[in-house]
Amino acid sequence: MSGLLHRLRRLVPAAAGLAVAGLAGLWPAAAAAQMQIGGQIRLSTNRVQTGSGSAVYELRDNASRLSFRGSEDLGGGLRALFGLEMGIDADAGTTTSPPYRHSYVALQGAPGTLALGRLDSANPTGSPLYSQVTAIVTFAGNDAGVTAIGTSMLNARNRTSNSIGYRSPGFGGAEVMARGTLRGAGTATEAEHAARSLDLGVLYRSPALVAAVGFAKDDRAGGLRANEFDDKWQAGLRLKMGQFSPYALLGADRFNSTASTRRKVAYALLGTDVRLDLHTLVLNLLQRDVQAAPAGERRRVQAAWLYALSKRTELQAFADNDGIDSSRPNVRVRAFGTGIKHLF
Repeated sequence: MSGLLHRLRRLVPAAAGLAVAGLAGLWPAAAAAQMQIGGQIRLSTNRVQTGSGSAVYELRDNASRLSFRGSEDLGGGLRALFGLEMGIDADAGTTTSPPYRHSYVALQGAPGTLALGRLDSANPTGSPLYSQVTAIVTFAGNDAGVTAIGTSMLNARNRTSNSIGYRSPGFGGAEVMARGTLRGAGTATEAEHAARSLDLGVLYRSPALVAAVGFAKDDRAGGLRANEFDDKWQAGLRLKMGQFSPYALLGADRFNSTASTRRKVAYALLGTDVRLDLHTLVLNLLQRDVQAAPAGERRRVQAAWLYALSKRTELQAFADNDGIDSSRPNVRVRAFGTGIKHLF
């Protein structure tokens, strides 16, 4: 027994030494991997009135999120990237549905970046159309809640599942973004992913201006359904003129229309922001044809005051007057709100 104990005493230091050596050998690979945790909390108190109805007072979330992202240096100029961003309804303490805003894995190298998964403008390949919106437009507080315009006014096609995205390297300030999407869960009458989408965009940025042009197209095996989106184009420009930054975004969507609906739906956004030290004033004028009502137009005016308490914390006050549909009476929505946005 004493001989066995003696041999164990000699083996333990040797095993410990081997373990330390093994960990040391793994350390360079571990050090090459990086991970970040961050997110945003955005909440506002709003007064919302529809037509001549009674005003509703609410505490509302405005696209809060918790994100995890990381990268690994694979050598030879190649990096692996990943990201998971969970949507949070901070007013109720619940997650959104679906719970993840994006979930992707990507490779980045000299030819550009390729990503797979559920993609939006926060993934490394960007969003061909919505990345143009965020580069050109200053939102009246948030593109969420009562001031949301990306989906309702611009059809910017930001967040898509089952997607493949590509972003080129920069060429003199310009970059190309592309994304293909497989849509549809499969039904008794249609095969899974029988519907497809393709988005393309070119975005140019310099200290003096931002310019963009984009195109998108949908198709479906057997043909598009009634009033389903067909294709679109979009173009925008933002100028930097001292404290003023005027901008414009124009586009047109086409649908597989019926006799009582529109084939072409045009939209336009004109706006400016004025930056005065820690203060930012925003004014946006928007108009979009109503696809379901050939005589209807949706006209909207937004104004906001944003105050930077720090690089991470912002106070907001905003007003939004949304006509909804000029061919229908008593549908206008008027909203006022104040809120706080914090980045962490």
